[in-house]
Amino acid sequence: MVNNEINEKLVECANIQKGDIVLEIGPGTGSLTNSLVEAGAHVIAVEKDPAMAELIMERFQDSGLVEVVNEDFMKWRIRTSIEYFRNHYSAKGIPFKQIKVVSNLPFNITTPVVKRILPMGDIFSSMVLLLQDEAAYRLIDMSPQASNYRSISLFVQFFSVAQYEMKVSRSNFFPRPNVDGAIISFNIKSALDYPSVSSTKSFFTLVNMAFAEKRKMLRNSLEHKHPPAKIRNALKSVNLDETARPAELTLDQFVALYNALDASKENHPVDCT
Repeated sequence: MVNNEINEKLVECANIQKGDIVLEIGPGTGSLTNSLVEAGAHVIAVEKDPAMAELIMERFQDSGLVEVVNEDFMKWRIRTSIEYFRNHYSAKGIPFKQIKVVSNLPFNITTPVVKRILPMGDIFSSMVLLLQDEAAYRLIDMSPQASNYRSISLFVQFFSVAQYEMKVSRSNFFPRPNVDGAIISFNIKSALDYPSVSSTKSFFTLVNMAFAEKRKMLRNSLEHKHPPAKIRNALKSVNLDETARPAELTLDQFVALYNALDASKENHPVDCT
């Protein structure tokens, strides 16, 4: 449970307006849900725990603004379910637009949730999360050579514009955790705004391979996928040193390197998975 002032700050950071459709992951006892309802949002609350899901149903049944899904979000079929809700809201005369995600996430599922939501810019317009402070910095630190810079930093930058909104002292939580929290916002990009690569899936295969041993030089970490000469030529063609390491490259430089390695292929299938 979190101090209600923090819930109101989450609503404010998400710029919730009356009539917005909001996805809340893990509503728990419904303290954030209540702030969203007070702001006039239609809430789709996905709760794994059956007892908590029933509690949310009972607490907000008279509001007419909360739909409860008793499922594990990581197994929830997002696109199929959102299509159901599109029809559901349309039948009630509620305009259906892109969904905002607002959630006080369990700290241990932050990265998996981010990886599920951000590539769906056709469904979601923004996401505001309350999460562990250290995890927040890992997600938004876009500076090469920074201690938190890793593949997830590039993933976030590829699919969104992220911003650290504020630190949340551990004293705002009950029971009190051993770490501070933070509010972070994501303006989710549409596919037209992604960096230009032939396949996002293949691009992140390369990025993850590079960061698997981020202290290694790229020419060594990528040799399992590409011949050494091809890697050297690609590095040279994009003005990168042969001794370059993954933690030294910006997103744009990774995109350039990927495209240089990809240029020798005869076909360029478009894959937006």
